[in-house]
Amino acid sequence: MHQHASDICRALRDWRIHARLGQAEIAECLGVTQSQVSRWESGRDLPRPHNVDAIRRLIWGADADPLQALTHFVEQSSQHLLLIDMHHAIIARSRPLRGTPNPLERFEWVLDPERNPAFAPAWRRFVAILEQPSGAVGLTVTLPFTQDGEPWCATLAMVVYSVAGMRICLAEPRFAPCERPGDIRFEETRIAADAPDRHRLTLWQA
Repeated sequence: MHQHASDICRALRDWRIHARLGQAEIAECLGVTQSQVSRWESGRDLPRPHNVDAIRRLIWGADADPLQALTHFVEQSSQHLLLIDMHHAIIARSRPLRGTPNPLERFEWVLDPERNPAFAPAWRRFVAILEQPSGAVGLTVTLPFTQDGEPWCATLAMVVYSVAGMRICLAEPRFAPCERPGDIRFEETRIAADAPDRHRLTLWQA
């Protein structure tokens, strides 16, 4: 690939928005500051040749494989990230979710639709979105639960889109104690292909 540096910057911004990643996460992966990523994306600065190569590897992978690049990003990230394929299998975990113990192991029952029926409606919607042939859709689930007599809240942010001809999901699970149980909330976000930073938001509550 022989894109001009400005084309690489536009590609980086589009890829980051579709992947629902922040500039800080991209900066960490590329070994630069968040402000540097901001300057690239806004066109105020152009990356140097070695930065262009790093951005290209991040977006398309060493062999122009975007799924390989995304897998590498997730595996190297210090955020709580999961990469899920179209068969609902976890194909990559970030560093905090590979250690033992980790929050996902402790609270895995909360995100199991069979063990936790309260999560089942969100799971069914997630599966339906994953089976759609195209389009980028985000789904955020806020799920209160009780463990060991204490109130907790799980937040699962997911974005489903197409990569290398297959549907993929980038998910960020979070678990935190809360003062009192709240309502289950679902937020669905559709990302238009011609305007990746504009969303149509659908909310429902159970």
